[in-house]
Amino acid sequence: MNRLMKNVEDLQWEPHPFLKGIAFKYLLSKKNDDVDITMTFVKVTQGVDIPAHVHETQDDIIYCLEGTMKLWIEGEGDFNLGPGMLIRVPKGVKHKPYGHSENFLAIDIFLPAMV
Repeated sequence: MNRLMKNVEDLQWEPHPFLKGIAFKYLLSKKNDDVDITMTFVKVTQGVDIPAHVHETQDDIIYCLEGTMKLWIEGEGDFNLGPGMLIRVPKGVKHKPYGHSENFLAIDIFLPAMV
């Protein structure tokens, strides 16, 4: 069995490819670790507008570590997410995160891997 250990403090924050105010630390990815999951720390600056979007081939699992946000999920409505809370958005379902508090931090998992 291959084992991999990472210290989050050693990972660098990387900017989102096209949305300012969002940064990732890649914990696991297909590109870097040859696994079929993308797992990141994600931080979002308060006031960032993330458009409604769909992940066609990945479930999106968000586990809030710090701060709060709201999440609209098509067909389900609005949810409040805070520390210790987890929400899963199934693949193919439109959703929109919004109303991020200052210092919002979460673990975001895409299954299967996005990156």
